[in-house]
Amino acid sequence: MRLLASTDIALRVVMLLGRQENISAHMNVETLAQRLGGLSRNHLHKIVQDLAALGVLRTVRGAGGGVMLAAPLASVRLGSVIRALESDQALVECFRADGGACTLTPGCKLRVILREARECFYQHLDKRTLADCVEIGWIPPSDKAAGEVKKRAPPSRRTRR
Repeated sequence: MRLLASTDIALRVVMLLGRQENISAHMNVETLAQRLGGLSRNHLHKIVQDLAALGVLRTVRGAGGGVMLAAPLASVRLGSVIRALESDQALVECFRADGGACTLTPGCKLRVILREARECFYQHLDKRTLADCVEIGWIPPSDKAAGEVKKRAPPSRRTRR
């Protein structure tokens, strides 16, 4: 199973906020975008809104506003967040809301097998919380360090004989 890139980013947003010393502090979307590797601010804003709609994040409007955790990470099940963020994604053609265009659907048993596998995947994730994803004592890099790229020396063209 492969998660959407937006689900991956959503999980990283929550983990980054959960790693702050003061978890009740907020961080603006621009700072989040920089700390997550220079993501698009507009794309990240939509992801933050999705997480706020799920009750995982809380947004603070206005000057000095930003995003903060709405609940302790230990109270949010990983499976419920991923299930909600991925809810409109069809695993295969026949999982689409309109039934898809697969000609094998009437006699195919793959759909049942894949549905069971997907449920096992979510049940496993339901046993974990977002707190399980955050390393205790980890200190996030500064904005400057997160944006730096180490340059390598070009390979030597000398050959040994």
